[in-house]
Order: sequence, then C-alpha cells, then structure tokens
Amino acid sequence: MKQKGTKARVTGLERFGLNEGSFRRLGSRKVLACVHLRTYDVTPAVRRLTPSKRIAYMTARVDRWIESMYRHNPELSFQAKVGKPSGGGLRRWSQLPSSLVIRGPARGVSALSRSTGVRLVSITRVAGRRRRRPPKPALEWYCVRALVVIRVEGEKSGMQTTEDRFMLVRASYFEDAKKRLRRHWREYARPYLNAKGQMVSWQFD
Repeated sequence: MKQKGTKARVTGLERFGLNEGSFRRLGSRKVLACVHLRTYDVTPAVRRLTPSKRIAYMTARVDRWIESMYRHNPELSFQAKVGKPSGGGLRRWSQLPSSLVIRGPARGVSALSRSTGVRLVSITRVAGRRRRRPPKPALEWYCVRALVVIRVEGEKSGMQTTEDRFMLVRASYFEDAKKRLRRHWREYARPYLNAKGQMVSWQFD
C-alpha cells in the first residue's frame, strides 16, 4: 500500500506538452484520466492472514480506498472499470475494481496522486489541448527469453509448473533490451492471490 505522504506517478502529460507543475496550474481545466489502484497488492498485512481471509480483507481495503477518494474529491466523477466501486454484496475475485475512470478539474485529478491505494494516474484527455504525436523511435526489435517457475503457497507435491517466456522489446541493443525489461520482470514476479486465497508467485529461474 502506498504510504501516507508518498506520491503515485502521473503519466501521459508529455503527450499534451505538460509536466506535473504545469498540469497543476491548469486548475479548473477539465481532464479525463484513469487511476490504477493497488487492489491486488500482497502487502505484509495480507501475508499475515490465512488464505480464507485474504480476499475479504483486500475487498474491504479497496472499497475503503475508493470511498475515501469519493469523500475527499467531491468535484470529481468516478467510474469503476471493473466490478462495483463499493458495497453491492459479494463480488468475484476478478471483479474487484482495479482502475477508475476520472473526470473533473486538473487540480482534483492531480491531488489523486497522493491518495492511499493509488499506483498510477494516467492522463488521457485535457480540454483545449491536442495530443501530440509521439516521435518515431530509432530502435530495433529484440527478443528476450526467460524461464519462469510458478509457485503456489502450501503446495509441496505434484508437478512444478514452468513457463518459457519470450518478450519482444524495442531497444538500441540486446543489453539495453534486457535493461528495459527489468521493471516488467519485477512487476511480473509480484505475488498475487488466486481464487482460493493462496499466494502465487512467478519466479525467474
């Protein structure tokens, strides 16, 4: 979970010729954005629970985050892209909201980057500004191979599941391609819960 006082990344600003400072100065300018939540983060608090209690905890946690955003940002409109934003009875594990479509003034959208549970704020539209075309990259395609071992909490017998993974990435040279994938590998290896509440991790061998 994002700690109090820390700030989530705000992306997409460069497509409109903005940085975070100039974006905040837009004030009441209308913005469309997507807020990505830390819904499925397996934090120490989640790890301490038994598998049967983890999903209920994470469901209540994301509902609490969203309710707090509603309460502290009344000038913004929120729409959950998956599942229901809060309440509504039981939901499937895959139906928990992991991102929200946000509409409202730039100052409010900018403030969301400091909200608890927010991983990333992606700006998709800014009133009065046209999206810039990205420059054509002078890069080549490289294929990087990795062997992934899938581990499930509590399972100590049976066949070990592996995945031979190939990733295509544009880079200047092969070592640059591997470097560009480091962040992706870290995200890929982050543990998550399956439908039974067991922790699952994908580890590179």
